[in-house]
Amino acid sequence: MHTTLCRLGLGLALAAGLVLSLAGPAAAQKGKAGLDPRGEPKGFHRGQTVRYALWHDPHGWHLRTTTAKMEHHFKGHIVVEDGTFEKVHSFDLEKEGKLADRWKLGPKRHELTFDFRTDTGIDGINFTLSKSARRVRFVLHIDGKSEPERVYVGHGNQHPVGIPFTLPAHPGKR
Repeated sequence: MHTTLCRLGLGLALAAGLVLSLAGPAAAQKGKAGLDPRGEPKGFHRGQTVRYALWHDPHGWHLRTTTAKMEHHFKGHIVVEDGTFEKVHSFDLEKEGKLADRWKLGPKRHELTFDFRTDTGIDGINFTLSKSARRVRFVLHIDGKSEPERVYVGHGNQHPVGIPFTLPAHPGKR
């Protein structure tokens, strides 16, 4: 009887794993509470391993990049659904030279593209969104690759399941 129960338990576990693998990462993410972007990623500072830090606080959204001594290329775009970017400010960006950083707001103010070259410092942008904005989608690349494990979201240092990923435009508000 013990052997039969073990086989039954193993069979159920395998079936559950098969369902999750067929459903893909999006289904696995739905089982979680979702990414919580509130608060700066705990312990974030300049010179850490190559990464993005992304968070929201009472002042708006903050996107930062940093690396540990080696230059890396951070490039992407951010799209606002049902709203616009109200204010966008650079954070510690180089304006010229080999590490020149750039960002540009689209003509309708609903898309922002950026292109940063970061070495040991921190580069970033801060932005606020219109009240009508419902969601914000992030497409973030490092050296031309999608690396969700290198994106640290909110105080809990969570990682998105994949890239692109979407978050509420105004976390904590309904």
